Amino acid sequence: MFRIFAPKPRLKEGQPLDQLHRSYDKDAELNEPYVVLSIGAGLIATFGLLSDNTAVVIGAMVVAPWILPLRTGVFAILVGDWGLLLRASRTLSIGVASTTMLAIALGLWAGTRGLLVAETMPAEISGRVNPNLIDLAIALIAGAMATYAKVKPSTVSSMAGTAIAVALVPPICVMGLMIASGEWENAEGAGLLFAANLLGILIGGVTVLAIREPYLRGQLLTSRRTKIPFIGSLVLMVVITVPLHNRFVAQLYDKRTEFAQQKIEETIRDYLQSKTLTFGANESLALNSIAFDWPNFWEKRRSPTVEVVVRVTNPNLPSYKQVQIIQDTINERIGSRLEGLKFQVQVQRINVSVVEGREVNQPDGSAPGSPLLSPQQTKQVLEQGALELDSDPEQATNRSRSETR
Repeated sequence: MFRIFAPKPRLKEGQPLDQLHRSYDKDAELNEPYVVLSIGAGLIATFGLLSDNTAVVIGAMVVAPWILPLRTGVFAILVGDWGLLLRASRTLSIGVASTTMLAIALGLWAGTRGLLVAETMPAEISGRVNPNLIDLAIALIAGAMATYAKVKPSTVSSMAGTAIAVALVPPICVMGLMIASGEWENAEGAGLLFAANLLGILIGGVTVLAIREPYLRGQLLTSRRTKIPFIGSLVLMVVITVPLHNRFVAQLYDKRTEFAQQKIEETIRDYLQSKTLTFGANESLALNSIAFDWPNFWEKRRSPTVEVVVRVTNPNLPSYKQVQIIQDTINERIGSRLEGLKFQVQVQRINVSVVEGREVNQPDGSAPGSPLLSPQQTKQVLEQGALELDSDPEQATNRSRSETR
């Protein structure tokens, strides 16, 4: 019923294997179309990243020809053809190196024109500097589908979707842009994403071919020339899995704690505003803002900080003793329920002095509860339009006095 992994037609020594070998030989060639498409894909992807245009970046993924030598590497590993593997690696490396240099050059140009600023990083760039295990899983599946499409000609229409899922060019372009802007940590993240995609495609492709073709499966199990590069690829994938796992755990930690932090913040805000005399009912003090500084995944030993900004007319409020009492109360109430979570309360005092004009009295006849503006006054304001005031009140006063004279 299902013929996805059907043993026929089997590859064996002879014509079928030779035909497939010649097909992969063409994919490993470093020729003019490969160079032109690599440069074009690099330009499209880099400008798409800088302009934060998702559609343009997807277009670069479709144009990029890097999947061809990478699929050839999959085949070369399984048949034990190290010469073909080296040619495919050379072709891919030249494409990667040229695109990286192109992205660095464009990044330097963009930096001088204010198009690449670390504080306002486009989402298309920031989304590719923090990969995790999910990216590796996507690459494994995409590599398997790309290899299956090669040995199953009827599925060639799905190659565009596979190329989009693989996404080798955008991470390299992001890495070049980050190198140009001196963001080495982000450049490392983008390079890690590229390595995950590369090795995921390689391992996924080898797995599909080995499952589908008994001859290649036998080569993988018995041939030393096949085992060595495959085991090397597995080792590299295990190596990059460690930082990918750490990043995945860190992102999971951030997601899980975000909701809990919101609830804790609401509780503390309510406590400070409505249940403390120091901040909630003090005529000499006005609560301006409450902010929270939470440690990230890598700073678990640091306590969260409650940053309270107040405007005061009395520079001695709140006192150290009041702040300490509030901090102890918060930690006692929250820490007892959240496994000893402790907060540090920091209060920033902004001295306020009040300057007022002299007190004025409304005309007689304004009964309590009557409108401040009479219907006649309201009509006059609406008919006259906007009321204008002189920019310098003292000059207006002097003009009035001179006119009176």
